[in-house]
Amino acid sequence: MPKITTVLFDLGGTLIKGSDILEVAKVYNKILRKYNVIRKVEDIARVYDELNNPTILKEIIQIEGRFWINFNLKLLGKLGVKDHADEIADIMDRMWWDHVNIVLYDDVIGTLEKLYKNNVVLGIISNSLESDIEHILSITGIKEYFKIKVGIDTFKCVKPEKEIFVKTIERYGLEKEKTLFVGDSLENDYVGAMNAGINAIMVDREDKIREKGVRKVKSLLELVNFCLS
Repeated sequence: MPKITTVLFDLGGTLIKGSDILEVAKVYNKILRKYNVIRKVEDIARVYDELNNPTILKEIIQIEGRFWINFNLKLLGKLGVKDHADEIADIMDRMWWDHVNIVLYDDVIGTLEKLYKNNVVLGIISNSLESDIEHILSITGIKEYFKIKVGIDTFKCVKPEKEIFVKTIERYGLEKEKTLFVGDSLENDYVGAMNAGINAIMVDREDKIREKGVRKVKSLLELVNFCLS
């Protein structure tokens, strides 16, 4: 493999904690309870998981208007919330950042510093909005490291579609064979990037991946030697 000159990262589950389904459901639950909408966290998690898939995300991103309000309306509908749904969906969107806890994994800062100092171009490709990516990078103090920020509204593409990877390569003039994508989802990140002809590697901190032939690391710090050797 040629020397890596660009590393593109997934965001939730790769660089930041608190994005797993149950944690997201707990945030929704806190907000809903303020407006006397009482649902089990497990039910919210189940509905969120149903909606947070590439097909539905692609549908919503095509709709004119605010993405998360439209997402929240679908979530509320599946939870059987009918009264004041539009108002609650808007409030959920506006109050989200007041309730969510965004924390970096311990191996992130050291990895980014070393890659950045060695002139490796760093970027994000996430199934979040560009504005969400910008906000998360800012509040975690790592915005300065990233030249490339691609969300689902950038090209109206969603991982694992190969188009979101290919269009990122084209827009930023990257060399595909010298680009590495790092993520925690086998389907969305690893398979998506590989289908686009991009080298990929999984971060598997808890050693859960058992599929043979999947390139993986237990810590992002392992990427430094991998990319610079």
